[in-house]
Amino acid sequence: MRAPGQPWLVSMLFLLGACGGFNNGQLGEGSVRGRILGADADVAWVSVFGESDVMTGVSSDGRFELEGVPARTVELLVLASRTHAARVRVVPQGARIIDVGDIAAAPGAFITVRLRSQDGNVPEEGEVEVDGTPFDDLPVDPSTGELRVGPLPEGCYELEVDAKEHAKKEEQVCVREGEERLHDVVLDKTDDDDEEDDD
Repeated sequence: MRAPGQPWLVSMLFLLGACGGFNNGQLGEGSVRGRILGADADVAWVSVFGESDVMTGVSSDGRFELEGVPARTVELLVLASRTHAARVRVVPQGARIIDVGDIAAAPGAFITVRLRSQDGNVPEEGEVEVDGTPFDDLPVDPSTGELRVGPLPEGCYELEVDAKEHAKKEEQVCVREGEERLHDVVLDKTDDDDEEDDD
């Protein structure tokens, strides 16, 4: 009597591997689809908070399908228009598409970052990044030292601020729905000796 299962089991494993039953690396990712109510397709996008490279635009009716989403609990960062945004918690499944239905975005918050050096002057080539979002390397107005970032959904965000010949600074800012917040950032000058040591 032959050992049970061995020949057909080997064949089945081979077929599964060839046909995708054992997914080659995609079981750790899934897709999320839905519709943003009142979306402005010219500016709207959907991203994964903390994974800003996972991003997509929306169609004229606000529909989207975001691929490559990690198969774990994540938050979608949704920019619906120039004034509205949302954060939506989802749990994607590996190699599957889940539908989150309609998303109604609320009025977003705006953070005006006001950048200064320790001497009170506006640093050259100032930039602001909202960590983990597509708001990346945004240039500060060289005449005022200010940048208005948003809309952002209610929550807390890590700002990274940098400028020429100044040390980068990271600060957390929390905002409420529809809030207008002014946030001052003072950067320290980079020590010339430190720059030479880094070289």
